[in-house]
Amino acid sequence: MKKTLIISDLHLNNSFDRELSHYIANLVRSVDQVIINGDFWDHYICSFDEFVASEWNQLFPILREKNAIFIYGNHDKAAFSDERVTFFSAKQVVEYTLHSGDKRFIIEHGNRIAPEMDDKHPTLANLFDRFYPRFYFYMMKDLWATRFIHRKFMYPKQEKLDVILQRYFSRLDDASVDGYICGHSHIFAASPTFKYYNSGYFFAGEAHYLIIEDGTISRHSEFYW
Repeated sequence: MKKTLIISDLHLNNSFDRELSHYIANLVRSVDQVIINGDFWDHYICSFDEFVASEWNQLFPILREKNAIFIYGNHDKAAFSDERVTFFSAKQVVEYTLHSGDKRFIIEHGNRIAPEMDDKHPTLANLFDRFYPRFYFYMMKDLWATRFIHRKFMYPKQEKLDVILQRYFSRLDDASVDGYICGHSHIFAASPTFKYYNSGYFFAGEAHYLIIEDGTISRHSEFYW
């Protein structure tokens, strides 16, 4: 039985985290297939040139060995990168259909359904370009302060995104689909009634991911620090 790993929203940049790199490498090695569901790297924190040249490139051959599928997100759109995406992925798409056992899963990042400012107003987003994310990821050095600020100020916005995603999928009526999987909101969620799952994110020492094996989804949340 093929074991498929689904990860999203790592927002890797030119600030390298060795512990996280080792964690990701071991996670990828433990499965048969990898699907990166968007926001693998972050254009608003570093350029694609910087990302490709960073120490994160140690992960590229490990991902290629698993023929990783790369689904573009809103922070790592096709327009932000070039043909070097093939360094870490065998296929690049905006939506992917996974067949596992007798089940069929539709996987996309989620920004098409719940767009944020960078999708709604790309020109305005470019004006602010990298100020906010650089502040968010670099200025807050204290781990507990980072988690507090994230939960206080970011979590409510992310919950709203997840509500939009869940409402969207609750209106779909396609018996041929057994699950819809998104990232984007950073909310590690599951609503089997709507056949909706969210793979969560990697941030501040916490990792969320999904494993699909023989048509069954298992949800995992771990600390890597």
